[in-house]
Amino acid sequence: DVKQLGDQIIGIDLGLKDFAIVHDGERVTKYANPKHLNRHQKNLALKQKKLSRKTKGSKSRKKFRKKVANVHERIANSRQDFLHKLSRKLVDESQVIVVENLNVKGMVKNRLLSKSISDV
Repeated sequence: DVKQLGDQIIGIDLGLKDFAIVHDGERVTKYANPKHLNRHQKNLALKQKKLSRKTKGSKSRKKFRKKVANVHERIANSRQDFLHKLSRKLVDESQVIVVENLNVKGMVKNRLLSKSISDV
């Protein structure tokens, strides 16, 4: 029971507005940027605000640190899930994948774009 892989060559262009634009020579497919951090931003801000008002070293502060950590973990898990599903789909559809070479480290240093780039 061998799964047949796709036989096309695709190029992937990564961006901020659209997460990825995939070209296969004939058609262009856009994958929207899910903006994981934006979805959880309100919840995260609320929990961080409550955490900041707790006394340092208290038991309730430790509990809230765990709650804030859980929100960060949810964001990381949703990013990981999205990337895994998309990469699996692209690998199943194609034989050769070409991705642009980006200097993400340098791009994150730009304070106006850093949050957007990190959220992709």
